Amino acid sequence: MTAYAEVDPFIDAWAQATVKKLFTEWAGQPARFAYLPGLRPFECFQISIEPPFAGRVGVMARSIDTDDGGEFDQRWEGAADALSILLEEATATVQEWANRPTPEGG
Repeated sequence: MTAYAEVDPFIDAWAQATVKKLFTEWAGQPARFAYLPGLRPFECFQISIEPPFAGRVGVMARSIDTDDGGEFDQRWEGAADALSILLEEATATVQEWANRPTPEGG
């Protein structure tokens, strides 16, 4: 049983509906994260899920690369059985970041 077994069904459902690929390992350790493209060329954002602990789970959304140097980073935490809601909030936040107004003259 992996560290994510408790929340994998929520993560899998979100990934199937939202992202092209869910990564399940980083540096030989269990992990759960995905990249979401921005609307501008070459922009990229990441949503990652922390392993659940004591019935709680954390979700992080962050910018990986933006065309205007903008840096975005936000974290949510809640009950493990509410992970679907946290992932929806993170996805909506990334979509807001991706849809931000273009810089003047750009």
